[in-house]
Amino acid sequence: MGRAALVLLVLSLAPLAAAQDAPATPEQIARARALFTRGLEHYQADRLNEALEDFLAAWRIVPRADLAYNVARTYERTADASRAIQFYRHYLQRADPDASDRAEVERRIRALEDIDRRQREQIRTLPPSNDQLAREARTFFERGVTMYRRQRYEAAMAAFTAAYNYTRPNPPAEVLYNLALTAERLERRQEAIDYLREYARTLPAGSDERRAIDERVRALRAER
Repeated sequence: MGRAALVLLVLSLAPLAAAQDAPATPEQIARARALFTRGLEHYQADRLNEALEDFLAAWRIVPRADLAYNVARTYERTADASRAIQFYRHYLQRADPDASDRAEVERRIRALEDIDRRQREQIRTLPPSNDQLAREARTFFERGVTMYRRQRYEAAMAAFTAAYNYTRPNPPAEVLYNLALTAERLERRQEAIDYLREYARTLPAGSDERRAIDERVRALRAER
């Protein structure tokens, strides 16, 4: 079976004991099988966060290649390029794919590396001359940028929120944009919509960027 399938159907988990140095116990195998089966149901219903939680739990019990692939594919669908790359590499290290399967996974990794680079560059930074931020607010803002680039999104959100609170009622556009972007990464769609609307009000009416932001708001509404 080609590895380009959405998720490998690893329902035959009996040989799991041979996939790691310390053989899995029957209880561990049963637990991994149950987690995988539940994760697959979540995945097929597009409950990707729940699927990821179960696939990861199964992989931690029996870290074999097929489960690493499932984790990678789910991270890919949730737009977490960095972690998808990590688990595709786990898959290549632990599996023995044929040439076509290896080429497909390596193609995915290259595409994800490009996405990961663009995601990291997408965050806004402040111009040095921006005097809207007091020293404390700028410190929080810069911490948020650092945390976002490290993919520590909860910490980034907290830092950007602090910068926002320091600069109310007129926060800089960069603060609003980064809050919206981070809220999207955390799947807090309504928060992302609210910050995008606030950011849009800083843009000229009729501008290309204003239209792009309005379109993004419509897309987020549709996803709720």
